[in-house]
Amino acid sequence: MRLIFGLLLTIVSFLGVLFFRHYKGAIIPYPSLWYILFALAGISGMILVFSSFRRIEKIVTDSYDVGIEKFKENAEKIELNFDFCEFKSGSYSHQVENENISSIKWIAPSSITMLADTSNTENVIQSYLIYNNTVNGNTEKYISQSFPFDPTTLRFYVLNQNISLYVDRFDRKKYFFDLKR
Repeated sequence: MRLIFGLLLTIVSFLGVLFFRHYKGAIIPYPSLWYILFALAGISGMILVFSSFRRIEKIVTDSYDVGIEKFKENAEKIELNFDFCEFKSGSYSHQVENENISSIKWIAPSSITMLADTSNTENVIQSYLIYNNTVNGNTEKYISQSFPFDPTTLRFYVLNQNISLYVDRFDRKKYFFDLKR
């Protein structure tokens, strides 16, 4: 409701600002005051729109957290055994375009021509683990989500038992690795 009201207020104020910006008549007194009032109403409408987006984002995040907690309550908790873990690196590098020109290289000292280097290489460090669990003679393989650190740090967390595996009791294909920091 807040989003709809904010959008309507923004649209009406935009139309009012356009009208009073070019208004030259004598019927409506103080057109500059009305112009300012409509501009303030537009700012208020935009604030309502942005606050509703933040509110929706908070609701989605809270819903996700509640879903994870509910899953953890009903799932089987497995403490990871270091010997059954394989640690893999998922790190990669990619080019990132800069919006501002960070460095300028001269092609020739006597020339006016310049070449702008607007990209940087960003290294993304991440790792994941593969856990092999044996249940009733059957081996189950669980692949974790990516963690934002290298495999050595991931080994450290597993050794200190800071990572737990939660597996759905009825559907073993649904699982979640939880990192306690």
